[in-house]
Amino acid sequence: MVKRRGNIDNYVRDHLKYATVKELWNSLSAEQVDAVALYLEQFDKEMGIIIADQTGIGKGRQAAAVIRHAIVSGYLPIFFTRKPDLFTDMFRDLKSIGFDGIRPFIVNTDTNARIKDAEGHVVFSPLNPNQQKELLTISREVPTESQESMEYHKRINKPLPDPEQYPTITLTESIDYLPEDYDSIFCTYSQVQAAQPYKKLWLSQLIARGVEGSKKYKKVVFILDESHMAGSFDSIVGEWMRRILPKTKTCCFLSATFAKYPEVMPFYAKKTSIRETNMSDMVFVSAMQRGGLALQEIVASNLAESGQLIRRQRSNEGIHVEYKVLDKEPERSKNRASVDRIIRLMNQVVAFEEQFIMPILNEVHSSARKAG
Repeated sequence: MVKRRGNIDNYVRDHLKYATVKELWNSLSAEQVDAVALYLEQFDKEMGIIIADQTGIGKGRQAAAVIRHAIVSGYLPIFFTRKPDLFTDMFRDLKSIGFDGIRPFIVNTDTNARIKDAEGHVVFSPLNPNQQKELLTISREVPTESQESMEYHKRINKPLPDPEQYPTITLTESIDYLPEDYDSIFCTYSQVQAAQPYKKLWLSQLIARGVEGSKKYKKVVFILDESHMAGSFDSIVGEWMRRILPKTKTCCFLSATFAKYPEVMPFYAKKTSIRETNMSDMVFVSAMQRGGLALQEIVASNLAESGQLIRRQRSNEGIHVEYKVLDKEPERSKNRASVDRIIRLMNQVVAFEEQFIMPILNEVHSSARKAG
């Protein structure tokens, strides 16, 4: 890479629009600069990178650097994470790298999604649900049995209302761009499977509409925090991600346990060299399950060789670990009894959940789907 790009610090400084290398060094450590450089290479190829650093190494600042690069380069970054209160963490990482002048559109509408500074003051607040829907959608009335109506209901996977009872209906369609007051999007994975379909439709259309160089219809860059949560094979989020990822400019996956399950691997294939296997998603999952850890190591090695996977972790050198072996009586029997007791308790918890909790959750999910 040094042969192709020259000095790595200068390469990253230029693309992130820092005035000096010293300013870059004040924002990112050497290891973080290396990862961002690898990302920039994949960006040029419209591919992605998996940053699998151990927890605590500093994936947040690397994600912030990707957001910075997207905005200064005229692209639209969409930051996904698991909880809305993590938006504040990302804002603080952006401030740490000297880029806190962003204008994020927050898809979540609950109070936990408010972004606060280090002193606890609210810097950005999401719109309330009604304001957001009004901003992101256009409503119009059409005959229930019209072609537009039938196509609309097919798209949102809802049955056509009885035309005798409802001769006309109001179609609520999402816009296909980000309103001009914003330059980025913050969202949790849960919003993709929200009861209101307009959010997912808006994101889908916005991403598909992206045009290189356009100011209104910008190409999208994905930043997926805890990316293994987005790759579940049969989930609404996983299916949507696999369908939409090829339409993005690039993707930065962030997860210390990116290959936690074989089922998530087709998700990464959409923006990495894994797609060169030319296998269907189902066949690839089966291959990963049969191949086990050995195949996972081969895939990880090939991704690293392609510049699409990087992982750093703290060394255990100099750390003394003392193992206490309980192989003598009465300690052995005492600890076996304790473990057996804990297992029985956990089995009772699982049985209670299956008998009483899951039916309620299933009913809630069913009601949410019917409500649209």
